[in-house]
Amino acid sequence: MQTVGEFLRAERLKKALSIKDVESAINIRALYLNAIEEGDYDIVPGEVYLKGFIRNYATFLGLDPHTAIDLYSQNKEQTNENIIAEKQQEVIPVASTPRRGSGGGLKKMLTVVAATAGVLIVAGLIWWPSESQQPAPVPPPVVTPQPAPAVQPGTPVTPAGKVIVTAKYSAPCWTQIIADGKEIYEGTPKIGESITWEAANKLSVKFGNAGVVDVVYNGSPVGKIGGNGEVVVKTFTLTGITK
Repeated sequence: MQTVGEFLRAERLKKALSIKDVESAINIRALYLNAIEEGDYDIVPGEVYLKGFIRNYATFLGLDPHTAIDLYSQNKEQTNENIIAEKQQEVIPVASTPRRGSGGGLKKMLTVVAATAGVLIVAGLIWWPSESQQPAPVPPPVVTPQPAPAVQPGTPVTPAGKVIVTAKYSAPCWTQIIADGKEIYEGTPKIGESITWEAANKLSVKFGNAGVVDVVYNGSPVGKIGGNGEVVVKTFTLTGITK
């Protein structure tokens, strides 16, 4: 049976066209055109593209594209039938069965049994000492837990998840405190007064005379955050101090 590749090649040669001529005319790579003519369809990316290339190639050569596709389908069906026939011809060899009553067969069987038993005995002798000589498992090292460091006396301990600010006033200073977006204090503390405020996430302070206020933030002295007569705004958070 003629293949579709032979069918197309014959017409191309009849028209004195090269593969490059066809490639330029129908914008199909020469690689795929050669694959179609040689029957090497695996090179073409998929059945849909392959059939489209065959139709375009046949149409360009003035051939009936339906005839070309039918020929391709017949070639493919024939190839599948050949593969099935080859698989059916594969014969699995069957071991010959010894004839009954054959003394030679019985002797061979006894010889095989004896040889197998000998191999098992030797393997057992080799395995037994190796098992008995296995080293005893080494117990894992004992890890002594280290005691947690004790908190030194006098070290300030800040409650988890809080912002704590303490202000000590050496002179009058107007003060505004906003905790987590809500004003919680506005006024002028007395001289020598010390006030502590808390917030869950953020505490903003505004001092009208920052040079007279000593600040402690989460147990750590910060000192004065501005000069005398200076208006200062600071924000204290869980992670630090910002403007």
